[in-house]
Amino acid sequence: MQEIGILGAGLIGASWATFFAAQGLPVRIYDVNDRVKQQALDQSVKNLQRLADLELLTQQAAATAQENLKSVDSLVELLLDVEYVQESVIEDYEIKADVYRQFEQHAPDTAILGSSSSGLLMTRMQSVMQHPGRALIAHPFNPPHLIPLVELVPGDQTAVATLQTVKEFFLKLGKHPVVLNREVPGHIANRLAAAVWRESLALLDAGVASVEDIDAALCQGPGLRWALMGQHLIYELGGGAGGYQKFIDTIGASFEPYWEDMEHWTRIPESAKQKAVSGTQSYLNQKSPGEWAAWRDEKLARIRQILREEK
Repeated sequence: MQEIGILGAGLIGASWATFFAAQGLPVRIYDVNDRVKQQALDQSVKNLQRLADLELLTQQAAATAQENLKSVDSLVELLLDVEYVQESVIEDYEIKADVYRQFEQHAPDTAILGSSSSGLLMTRMQSVMQHPGRALIAHPFNPPHLIPLVELVPGDQTAVATLQTVKEFFLKLGKHPVVLNREVPGHIANRLAAAVWRESLALLDAGVASVEDIDAALCQGPGLRWALMGQHLIYELGGGAGGYQKFIDTIGASFEPYWEDMEHWTRIPESAKQKAVSGTQSYLNQKSPGEWAAWRDEKLARIRQILREEK
């Protein structure tokens, strides 16, 4: 797949455009809001230069990649001869339905539609299509041009060939695709993040620790391991010679009091919301949001370089 369309040019769309352009692919960007579309084009150019500054691209490669970016004035122009469309429009089933109908009307019959949706179900989204087999979810983790994860979630009518083609496509581009065997709201990564977030808010709301100390407990402890391996492998190693079986049999029961004591919220209490918002302001006394984002991107680039060296 060589001709790439970015449909929906917000934060995620701009980052996707950066990623594909950096891989040497021609990218067309479209959004119903002209201002958003222009912002995405400008941001993609800045992102590419930033990748060069972080030594993830050469200056020449970044300059070449910038030439791969093009904004278009209509959805019809975006879909002309396109081979893959990364859809990142608003998380709304009705809006998605309208987009998917237009995709089928104007895109080539062989074009594939991948959705960035973080929580909607592809089975419902593709139900409005005459040929739903060529649509699936391809959900990134923000920012897509720096974080390799992409979650591939087929709907009930997604063709096996579509899933395999997209998986191989992303592998060749250096992404790390994971495939869900069945749909669940939030896929994998956001569900895991939601579980950690809920407990982080509960600890804060109960006065156990401050925002900064709760965050530090994550990034200075398990977060370091999570950059290298997931929870199952971590506990396989934690079981010593007996592995995961021994860990569960000997240590697993000690987790039961934790789980029993944890909150089971299905919505965020106002008290937790207020404490989280006010507590996070201390971070802004250290750096602005833009400076934090630049700091994050630099560290992510270094982590990626380390992980690449170890392969």
